[in-house]
Amino acid sequence: MDQAGPRWVPTRLRPGLRKPWVKALLVVAVFAALAGIFMLVSERKDSSYWAGYADGQRWVHEGGYQAHEQSITAYCRGTAGGQQNPGKFEHGCIDGAHNAMK
Repeated sequence: MDQAGPRWVPTRLRPGLRKPWVKALLVVAVFAALAGIFMLVSERKDSSYWAGYADGQRWVHEGGYQAHEQSITAYCRGTAGGQQNPGKFEHGCIDGAHNAMK
């Protein structure tokens, strides 16, 4: 007669699943997969900040600050208007522009 055990686990895998370290590894793998899926599908609350940060750096690297002779704050405030979270975008833009000028 067959060994007693869950029907959903194939017979050839049952000896390996009796080892505690295999069970622990499976638990860690499942939680890592769930965390990865959650991170991919969730909207980060600071995504507006980092979008502004990248925009401020790009603007400085393209010569915007020297070429237009306008302040960083005026540029960032102007570009933040159409964003989902303009306050965070503007703050990130200013930080990114200052960092790019260092």
